[in-house]
Amino acid sequence: MAAKVSGGCLCGEIRFETTSEPALQVLCHCTDCQTVSGASAYSAYVVPTNALTILQGNPTSYEVRADSGRTNRRRFCPNCGSRVWAELDEMGFMSVNGLALDDRKHFQPAANLRLDSAPSWCQIDTTLETMAG
Repeated sequence: MAAKVSGGCLCGEIRFETTSEPALQVLCHCTDCQTVSGASAYSAYVVPTNALTILQGNPTSYEVRADSGRTNRRRFCPNCGSRVWAELDEMGFMSVNGLALDDRKHFQPAANLRLDSAPSWCQIDTTLETMAG
């Protein structure tokens, strides 16, 4: 078990924590992650589903079919709209927004995911491993 890692939305209405070591820390370049993050990649801090605890608030959700074909339930703050995590039920994981962590030093991406979807203008960190997706 890791030390508690906490985070929340922009306005503070949603607060969460995990004590699990992340299974993955990736920059995902799929088109779904681009749209939800407003950037060329999403900072995914992936933990087991049962390892995330909501401390405060009630995030709302929106289900989307990802490029991979699986269903992702995006969870976000109903007040400020910040995306805080996605529930990847079929995989048994939560993809926490690594930049929603209180201490962003906890997010240390080790790989790029779905580079086939990255915009042509995107500057890829080639020091990271490349994963298919």
